[in-house]
Formats: sequence, C-alpha cells, structure tokens
Amino acid sequence: MKLPNTAEGKYQELKRRLDEYVAACSMRHSEVRNIVLRVVCGLEQPFTAAQLIEAASVERVSTASVYNIIRLFVKARILHTVNRDSTREHAKYEILAGKSNTIQLFCTRCGRELKFSSKPIANAIKAYRVNNFDMHRFSLFLYGECKVCRSYKRLF
Repeated sequence: MKLPNTAEGKYQELKRRLDEYVAACSMRHSEVRNIVLRVVCGLEQPFTAAQLIEAASVERVSTASVYNIIRLFVKARILHTVNRDSTREHAKYEILAGKSNTIQLFCTRCGRELKFSSKPIANAIKAYRVNNFDMHRFSLFLYGECKVCRSYKRLF
C-alpha cells in the first residue's frame, strides 16, 4: 500500500514507536503489524474496527488479527479510543499524536464529529492541578446536538 508523503512520515514515526514497544516487551517482529499500521496511517481519522478490517482485508489480514493488533496498538500508545462505547465494535480509534490536546464535539443525533482547538479552554485545563498527577495532554469530548439537527427538530 502506497501512502502520501505526509502519511509516510507518520508511518515511519509510528513504526519506530511500535518497534521500541515490541522490543521492550520481548515480542517477535510481525510483518502483519506493519501492514495494519500502514493501513491505519492511510485511513481517515477517527475510524472503527470494521473500517480497519475492511481496509486491511485488501492486504489479506484476518479479522482476528486486526482486533488483536488494535489492542496492541492501544497498549503501545499508537492508537487511542476516542469514544468510550460499551462495545469494541462501535468504538472509534485514532492515532495518538505526540503531545497534542484535542477538543471534540459529538452530535448525539446524527453522529457528526467536529474537532477544534481553544487556547482559553486548553489553558484552563492545563492550569488545573490534581494532587499526585502530572498531566501530559488532554482530550475533551462534548456531547450535544449540532445546528442541523437542532433546526430539523424545530421543524417537527
């Protein structure tokens, strides 16, 4: 699978992180993991396990392997879950980027997602101190209804 230059750079950085994790855990190298990692870098973020399975099936990667690799990537801090659904079939994942902070809005009616940044919110969260806890980054998820769903609701 050929990736655009920007995705190729991301792949190389994540592959280095994966190789370090695999070595630290005394695991053996697996070409299937590299294939799935390359597929992950080519997917629109965030994605579901089903979307990854469909994309990886082109590379002849089994469903069980994809689920096992997702779990490994989460442990290795390559991926993280962006919504905490009760089942892994509905969970969405995205690449865990360096030390970036994320703020996401989720429409509870249509599922629309919007990412944005806000310095005042980020500064307020960074200024908040919790005993015996050193915060490195944050993700803030806000749930509600988008403008389109609110206007549709008013019509009926």
